[in-house]
Amino acid sequence: MEQEIKDIIIEYGRDILCSDTFLAAFDQSHHYKSTVGDHTLSVTAEAVKFCLRHNLTDENTLSNVVAACLCHDMSLVGREEKYSNNLETLMQHPGDSADIYTDLTGESDERVLNAIRSHMFPFTPDIPKHREGWILTLADKISASSDILNLQPVTPEDRDDILEQAASRPDKR
Repeated sequence: MEQEIKDIIIEYGRDILCSDTFLAAFDQSHHYKSTVGDHTLSVTAEAVKFCLRHNLTDENTLSNVVAACLCHDMSLVGREEKYSNNLETLMQHPGDSADIYTDLTGESDERVLNAIRSHMFPFTPDIPKHREGWILTLADKISASSDILNLQPVTPEDRDDILEQAASRPDKR
């Protein structure tokens, strides 16, 4: 992964990346061959690449996209205790993940909340209202496909590097 992508993820996602909630995601399996944490980093990297490719590099867009991507599946951690079946997981986890974003960050940005709540479109009826939501939805589908095909868009070395750099950098904001 390019260092520029790592730097953007760390700059805008440092507090989330360093949280116990996020770190627990690396212990939860996802898509049979990945973890929630690895999938989430893959989604975030894909979304940042999209933003760079399309010159969507203003601070608000990058901050919102990174926050939404990093939190979009956080409610899947411990899903066996929360949800009774896959359909309930599919339908309920976006809203629950939006609540985790608010609890974790203390923020309630409507663009981030809508992106998280609508990231399962078209499998759920919530439609993204803002570009952040469409970017997350697209990046999530690309990353889920990579997970299922056992591709590694984010290598274990990339993951470790991102987490180590996030833990060692002071908060810039």
